[in-house]
Amino acid sequence: MRTVSIFTVAALAAGILCGCGSSARRIDPSTQGVTTVRDVNTRDWNDVAARAVNSLVASGALVRQDGRKAIVMINEVKNRSGSRARTQILTNKLRQAMLASGKAVTTTAVGGRGPEDNATRQIRELENDDLFNQATVQKRGTVISPDLSLSGEIINQATRSGRTRENTFYFHVVLTDLKTGLAIWEDNFEITKQETVNIFGY
Repeated sequence: MRTVSIFTVAALAAGILCGCGSSARRIDPSTQGVTTVRDVNTRDWNDVAARAVNSLVASGALVRQDGRKAIVMINEVKNRSGSRARTQILTNKLRQAMLASGKAVTTTAVGGRGPEDNATRQIRELENDDLFNQATVQKRGTVISPDLSLSGEIINQATRSGRTRENTFYFHVVLTDLKTGLAIWEDNFEITKQETVNIFGY
């Protein structure tokens, strides 16, 4: 019977381990990436944000009679879908798309979960602090309050037929006039994804 040296075994083991190495690489998330049926992915966020802002701009709800740009507070988007969706990704993309449209500006001084940037309030706490030149300190009563609030929610409906699974995510977005409390625009955006599971299991 032939014997196998310990060095041969070690070499074989090393070869196997090398063959199981990582194949990590960078991708373009706008055209590549894993399509997740149970969760929302990068392409979904990009798609919904673009569609929502396009619909909002086309509606004319951002147009003011005095000619100035509307000031929008980005409120909370609630995740009621049961997925692990991080809704802050959507609110950030909504803000960016709205600013890029040139039709509105957004405020970070207030938000659905408090200010996104505390600096507006913090800087005014420097009043009467003799360490600072008071002529350079921003004064109280100058921060502009938002006119509108953008909020929403995500829900989903999952179905299955045989080995085929289907999941539809419904993104509901609404714009509220903060003076009247009335919704002046709202829309729904659906994304449906489907997969066929292996006959031997999941």
